[in-house]
Amino acid sequence: MPSAYSIRRRLIILLGFAITLATLIQAGVAYRVALREVDDISDYHMTQIAFAVRRGMPESALPPREHHALEEEDRSFSLRVTPLASPQGSAFKRGFSTQRVGEREFRIFTLPTQTQLIEVMHNEAVRSNNARQLALRTILPILILGPLLLLTVWWGISRALRPLVKSRNEIAQRGADDLHALETQGVPEELLPFILEINVLFTRISKAFVAQQHFVADAAHELRSPLAALRLQVQGLQRATTTEARSVAAERVMAGIDRATRLIEQMLVLAREEATEPELTPCDLPQIARLAISDVLPLAQARHIDIGANLADEAKDTFSVPGNAEALRILLRNLLDNAVKYAPENGVVNLTLQRESGHIALSVEDNGPGIHGQERTRIFERFHRGGDHEIGGSGLGLAIVQAIARRHHIRLELGDSSQLGGLAITLRFAAA
Repeated sequence: MPSAYSIRRRLIILLGFAITLATLIQAGVAYRVALREVDDISDYHMTQIAFAVRRGMPESALPPREHHALEEEDRSFSLRVTPLASPQGSAFKRGFSTQRVGEREFRIFTLPTQTQLIEVMHNEAVRSNNARQLALRTILPILILGPLLLLTVWWGISRALRPLVKSRNEIAQRGADDLHALETQGVPEELLPFILEINVLFTRISKAFVAQQHFVADAAHELRSPLAALRLQVQGLQRATTTEARSVAAERVMAGIDRATRLIEQMLVLAREEATEPELTPCDLPQIARLAISDVLPLAQARHIDIGANLADEAKDTFSVPGNAEALRILLRNLLDNAVKYAPENGVVNLTLQRESGHIALSVEDNGPGIHGQERTRIFERFHRGGDHEIGGSGLGLAIVQAIARRHHIRLELGDSSQLGGLAITLRFAAA
């Protein structure tokens, strides 16, 4: 597993390295430029002095071979005037040159006239010292601003990452069952998608948590009676003394096991539908309807129920909706199973699929007793069984239908069948 790293530390190190490198480069460039500027200024002063001496003094008045400083307080510039016929003036280099005079090294500007040679000299040691002082004064603000900029970057990064630290602390202080959304006020836009996705995850986990709690509560409440009935039926089987009595008791035990199995299956389906998000893909409603009919066909044949299916003309029209095919099959199977159970012997159940304005309608109708009045408001409640309580069932079939319909954004409508006189449940899908 790769070790964790700090974004804050990495940003500070990278930006600190970049700022330090830029500061050093800028200081180096400024230092070299300052040295060059001092040289240029000093050379300019030397030329100005030489030309001023030539313009201001008659050549006959210039003292020969004179070598003295220009000002008492500044010993860096010196002036030497020699006749051209002298040994010093016999070989000269016009313009700038560097020569050693005694123990010192001078930069010399030579300007010849008709009879004299004017030389302005600048002490190289003084010249270099002045250049270094000016260069250091130039780069000093840069060297001071570099650390200040580093401190500013450190403060800015720490402040920018403060909402992340706040969200981390908020999550760390929560209990295991605290899944409310994180605060998004004041969160920067780069961090906002991350916080929103965490909130979406919290919502999903909360739904799964609630579904788990419902499942545990339902199992604890609803499995008690079937298990107690099974216990009594097994005791009856143990007390049976004749073959016929044992056969009847065994059939009752098997029927109780089937009911308990069916209840557990329905509870698991309901918990799954309440806890998970369906993966939506294009689904062929006629094909799903045929599969759902095949699931309830054995029960319909046992009760002599005629199931009619009007799936329209597929050659002329298509009925494709986004959804989870298995979940939609369970939805239709539960509706058909409910209709087959409540229809009378030799009854009729019709399934109709048609396209209406803006949506697709799928209706399941039967010729049973129907549901009237206040009973319709409770038909989708968990473990609520309306009508004839002698009819087998767990009371979860229509609750599962509602859960799947809600997650697929399907509108459920209850009504009376105009053709068969019983209950009509219509599913309205958004048109693809």
